[in-house]
Order: sequence, then structure tokens, then C-alpha cells
Amino acid sequence: MIDRPRLLSDLQTLVRQLEADLLSRLDAPEVPEVGQGLRAEYDQAKQAERTAQTFSQWAADYTTQMAVAWVLSATFARFLEDNGLVSPPRISGASLQRARDEHELYFRAHPTETDREYLLWVFKDLATLPGAKEIFGAGNLLWQH
Repeated sequence: MIDRPRLLSDLQTLVRQLEADLLSRLDAPEVPEVGQGLRAEYDQAKQAERTAQTFSQWAADYTTQMAVAWVLSATFARFLEDNGLVSPPRISGASLQRARDEHELYFRAHPTETDREYLLWVFKDLATLPGAKEIFGAGNLLWQH
């Protein structure tokens, strides 16, 4: 049985952690394209008068939306796995060891990638399922930046 208050609290904590991580990347020299991409998007929104916010306000709101997209996508993927609607499990699901094996197999084939790329691969694969394209497809904010 799901402990809903605990789940909500845990997911809110995760969103805050992801927000902080995303915001830290705005000026990170190792990934300059993140800050540049967000700045360009903000400039377009400002020029088109779609926002009156400062860049820092706008970026904080946008990173919240991106963090929520990641958490909701992972939560839905986990729901699919837990209910046996997809196979094999790749995040956790009822067969944790099988998900760990899938994770290990992925990194054997892609040794330089990170868990971020692994999750994107999982979401991309889920997007090929009937009815899941709208959830995991190109319209999902997790594919931005």
C-alpha cells in the first residue's frame, strides 16, 4: 500500500533537489550550453512579451517545471513497471534485481554516459508504446536543455 503523504513529501524533496541542481548548471563552465540555451529562450520570451519576470525569476520557475517533469516521468515509469505494464523493469518495479541488471547492461554498452542518459533512454523507449508518446515524447519538458 502506498503511503501517500510520505510519497508526496519524498517527491517534493526530490523536486527541490533537482531544482537546485538545474539552477547550479546555469553558470556551470562544464555545461555552458545549459545557461546559454535558457538565456536564449528567456530572451525570446521577453522580446515576445510573454514574460515580465527577470531572468533569475523566470529561470527559477522554468527549472521548477523541468524538475517536476523529471519526477513525474520517473514516477509514471515506475507505476508502469510496478503494475507489470512494461517489461523489463528498468528503474525498479517489482523485480529490483532485473532493473539493476538492465541498468548494468546499459552501462556496459554506454560506459561514458550517466544516469541522466540512462533515464532519457528509458523514457525514449517508453515513448514508443501506444498511448505513452504524449507522456514521454518530445512535448515533455524533460527533453529541453
